[in-house]
Amino acid sequence: MSQITIISKAKEEIPKKYLEQLFKLMQINNQEILKIKPPSIGYFKRVWVLGSSSEEKVSYLLAINSEDEVIGYGQCSWNINYDNLDKGYVWVHIARKYRRKGFGTQLFIKSIENLPDQITGLYIETFEDTDGLRFIESLGVKEGYKETLSISDLTKFNQDEVKKEAKAQREKANEKGYEIIYIDALEHILHIDFQKYAEMLEEIWNDMPREELTFEDYKLSVERVQKMNQRRYLTGDYVMTFVAIHKESGDPIGLTNSYISEYQPTLVRQGDTGIVRAHRGHGLGLALKYQMLEKLLFETEAKLWRTGNAGSNEHMLRINRLLKYEPFTCVHEFELNKKDLLERLK
Repeated sequence: MSQITIISKAKEEIPKKYLEQLFKLMQINNQEILKIKPPSIGYFKRVWVLGSSSEEKVSYLLAINSEDEVIGYGQCSWNINYDNLDKGYVWVHIARKYRRKGFGTQLFIKSIENLPDQITGLYIETFEDTDGLRFIESLGVKEGYKETLSISDLTKFNQDEVKKEAKAQREKANEKGYEIIYIDALEHILHIDFQKYAEMLEEIWNDMPREELTFEDYKLSVERVQKMNQRRYLTGDYVMTFVAIHKESGDPIGLTNSYISEYQPTLVRQGDTGIVRAHRGHGLGLALKYQMLEKLLFETEAKLWRTGNAGSNEHMLRINRLLKYEPFTCVHEFELNKKDLLERLK
């Protein structure tokens, strides 16, 4: 087997001569797993320049062949604030023509070894019909979570019909005691009580299906939510959010948000959609999604609307079918003990 050199340093110390090759590999990897045209190369440069968030550490690795080409990269990350401080995440990609030569395994092992001692558990995600999924399955690891990714073709909607239905959904919500408001970009604090918004979001996140995964509940402070929103903005995302307000109390009780990247303007990425448990059963999830659909059709140039849902979330899957979503791939997630995995790999 031919040899590779693995560069494993702080991001700032990785030789600049390899960065263009790295960004291109990241772009190719994105298209391979998500099966649609990826963001332009500027997105990957932007994320690299921005660096990791204040709540996590990220380590990068490069696989270099004898011709000084970057043939693969690895990435491992772990939380340093808030929650799940004992769990790490690892991602590895090898250029297609260099696969099945053991390079991916070498990079995978080195990435895991880069995690600090306090990391005892790992989350590994792989995508349908990829070599990564076949590799993880070959280790005999039990799947912990499966997310179905779906796409809705926005060009297939009749704008007048959507406008009419969005209005009808708003009126139904209003009759049941709820107002739906729109928040543009980072302007949450101008429209709502941000503390109650963070509490609502925390409840929704912690109530989402986890299937067999065992991570801790999220702890969402105002500061943490603000930083997450600001980070999206800095990576080139235009953030659109609709919030359902309980009129009697004035509390935010549900939301849906979506993102459009300046580096991928024809794709909308659906973020969160959820209603706190005490206010479910009033059709608010569908009402919120219709407001978003109307906005996307009338105020953006987007053509595709992507979302992801746990296979066990039947309620949201029913809403997706009404909005013409069609599944196109699945994300398979695995939870492993770091020590056990290293022993198995070696």
